[in-house]
Amino acid sequence: MDIEPLRKLGLTDGEIKVYLALIRLGETTSGPIVDESGISVSKVYSILNRLANKGLASHIVKRKTKYFKAADPDRLLVYLKEKEDELFEQEQRLKGMVSLLKLENETAVTTETAQVFDGMKGIQTARERTLQIMKGGDEMWIIGIARTPYDGMMSPYFKEYHARRYGKGIFCRYLYNESAKKPFGETSESYPLSEVRYMPEGIVTHGWMEIYADTVTIGINKGHSFSIVIQNQELANSFKTYAQLLWSIATPAEKRAQSSSRRSRDQLEMTNVSGLK
Repeated sequence: MDIEPLRKLGLTDGEIKVYLALIRLGETTSGPIVDESGISVSKVYSILNRLANKGLASHIVKRKTKYFKAADPDRLLVYLKEKEDELFEQEQRLKGMVSLLKLENETAVTTETAQVFDGMKGIQTARERTLQIMKGGDEMWIIGIARTPYDGMMSPYFKEYHARRYGKGIFCRYLYNESAKKPFGETSESYPLSEVRYMPEGIVTHGWMEIYADTVTIGINKGHSFSIVIQNQELANSFKTYAQLLWSIATPAEKRAQSSSRRSRDQLEMTNVSGLK
């Protein structure tokens, strides 16, 4: 029998063994339960009490001897419903607490202006902050994107993130390494509320910057992955100036496509001329 559903219900291995022993034995004293379940005498009474508290076992006394019995198996479904109701109540209470904690956190006076988010999940957590503090019509910059941020599990996340980003009406400027154009840059070109440019060929930057509102995020997803989130308006303004400078010397996506097409035509013409010779 697969006992995993009982584990998912929250029963310990000892409780499962004793409960199944009771199911098989019917009404019985503790001795057969010990033999059937393999649980020691010193532990079996404690487990029987826990099962009784959960409504999964009961006992009666006959001639000064305790006899134990498993509750009807349908009780397992009732117990599951009770746990679901309890979890729902906990969820509602926790939601109320989260609202209060958010309010306290927003009004707290703190000298901390930087946070480090570790690992790929940390990179996602740092990126999620943009959607928490930005609103429709705002603009963000993502500068220095190589292929590495999109390796492995990150590519599906970024695609899903940007769907939520432009769904919220936030404009994004991407500055990619040339080597990341296919397919990542071209994918970003297809997103609404997006503008893509490419750095000169040969430049590879595994670290990238995200600039939005009063925040600068510096991230890397090569080797040890992490993001540093710095909240400071003057710094954000400065990094935006750097971003605008890099943007001014970068090649727009459509011009890069035209340039590539022109190079292909020139190469073809040179090949034809060589053939004539």
